[in-house]
Amino acid sequence: MGLECDLTIRFGTAGNSLAYLGGGWAPSEPEFTWCLGAESHIMLPRLDMADEYIITLDVVPFVHAPELPGQRLIVSVNDAVVGTSNLTRPTLLGFRLPRAMVNGSERVLITLQHPDAARPKDFSDNGDSRELSFSLSEFKVYRVTDTAGAYPKLPPGLMLGPGFDRLHARGHVDIVEWATQRTGLTIPQIAMRFESVGENCEFGLFQRRCDSEPLGLLRFSSTFMRNLIRGIDGGFQGLGTIEDIEPRLEGGPPREYMIHEKRYGLVYHTFVYEGQRSIWLMREQESARLKFLLRKFMEELEAAEKIFVYKRDAMVSEEEVLPLYMALNRYGDNTLLWVMPAAPNRPPGTVEVVRPGLLKGYIDRFAPDDNAHDFSFDGWLRICANACALTGLQRRGADGA
Repeated sequence: MGLECDLTIRFGTAGNSLAYLGGGWAPSEPEFTWCLGAESHIMLPRLDMADEYIITLDVVPFVHAPELPGQRLIVSVNDAVVGTSNLTRPTLLGFRLPRAMVNGSERVLITLQHPDAARPKDFSDNGDSRELSFSLSEFKVYRVTDTAGAYPKLPPGLMLGPGFDRLHARGHVDIVEWATQRTGLTIPQIAMRFESVGENCEFGLFQRRCDSEPLGLLRFSSTFMRNLIRGIDGGFQGLGTIEDIEPRLEGGPPREYMIHEKRYGLVYHTFVYEGQRSIWLMREQESARLKFLLRKFMEELEAAEKIFVYKRDAMVSEEEVLPLYMALNRYGDNTLLWVMPAAPNRPPGTVEVVRPGLLKGYIDRFAPDDNAHDFSFDGWLRICANACALTGLQRRGADGA
């Protein structure tokens, strides 16, 4: 996939947003500009030809719990709706624009509708009577071109169902036998094909249950997706700086050292317990460890051979996943597996192709927040086996081409 950023609009006072703004905006502040009232407009010049376009928005909703828990955002391009979101926290959003919607237009009108705009003074005594909805710090336009990659592209909509249930009902196979038959790989080999990019340690523990212990920067980490994307975009510059590493003794007994990394908001397990090491030694060792794992992570991105896995206990929309998918693909033709709870027409184990390099898997359940070890081994194995089978189909197609 060819991916080029054609335009970046920055909305801080030192940015370039004034050349693109229509109505519905407050005066710029140092890092952002507020959307005002019911809708705001961005005017783009004619865009160069592409197979598809993707726009991204870095937004922070105006919320005030419990009266105003979230903000709705409806995004339109030349009066055609391209996506909607309901946001409760700072988020990077991505929206796909078909080429027919944009190609040939002398100008492109982006309309942001935000029907839940509210006045801060109605919730506190700060006196701000503006109707605020979202602050916007950055807006980008990407051109996507269908370049010839290493493998042929799987068509969107292609799907592998769970498969195992039917065979198991006949008494033919167990889950491990089914997965090895499906992929031609052992269970440890299946697990090693994947690398977690968040949002917690559940998938890393699944790999451990598979007798696989891959070294992964984010295997046992959690952070907000917005921080994750910004880290990948910038190569996690500065990660591992000792001053940013804060070990804290938590949980127990025995209490475990949890690392709170300040630059990118990483929080992760060390599996080192109270009395085993000093805080100072923990900082030095984790600094060296993070720098090593970062080098390995960047090498994996450039090799584009792993399937990167993202899951979050709360629902994750395509608009939230798209910027992560794009960040991964700036380094190579990477594949992202986005895992969601099963749906009525998507039983557990199903994996479908959303777009080239973006797979969506469905699991029966995630582990509870208070016990990451209580995960669905069968559910994860079904998804991983089907994802391996899909990417294997892609590779076999390339070999036969």
